[in-house]
Amino acid sequence: MTQPQSTAAIRAATHYDAPGIAELLAESFLHGDLGPWLIPRLDTRARIYRPYFALLVEQALDHGHIQVSGDASTNLAAVAIWYPIAGGPPPAAADYDTRLAEITGQYRHRFVALDEAMHRHHPYDTWHDYLGHLAVHPDRQHQGLGSALLDHHHAELDVTGTPAYLEATGSRNARLYARHGYRPRSSYRIGGDGPALHPMWRPPAT
Repeated sequence: MTQPQSTAAIRAATHYDAPGIAELLAESFLHGDLGPWLIPRLDTRARIYRPYFALLVEQALDHGHIQVSGDASTNLAAVAIWYPIAGGPPPAAADYDTRLAEITGQYRHRFVALDEAMHRHHPYDTWHDYLGHLAVHPDRQHQGLGSALLDHHHAELDVTGTPAYLEATGSRNARLYARHGYRPRSSYRIGGDGPALHPMWRPPAT
């Protein structure tokens, strides 16, 4: 018998949600595809990921838009972070380079390589919305929450005829995005010999 999908209201995040979003991202990506390459030791990764994602959430709240589902800022189930792109990258968080170095320490070069690779391959010359992160709490996965967040924002993009872009980190999430209309582009490796990223593009539905 098929289990009913859990649902939660989707809303725009506020600065009050920032700690909960950072915690959700850290927990969701702790065992993600890039984690072992960025920071091999799991305990070190967990320690660094929390302030690292807090830095990214700060940037997203100031220069992008974040949509969340969950009952309260301390009990978030899923999050999608989007950036409107029109000719160039969104501004970084204040003192980003210095703060990134302080947070990541000896692993700074890996995070810098990740940033540089994504910036180098990003199609900034084409107007679109960029999905920076999509995350579902480990306890709430396989309930359709990530798909619900995608569908919610795609409906908004389709009204304005806006395409979307993202980088999938592996075949499993690439399949999810393909079901939502994303088409693969040429893959590339981080730093030349790091993990592969798989860019995908979604034209607006007509």
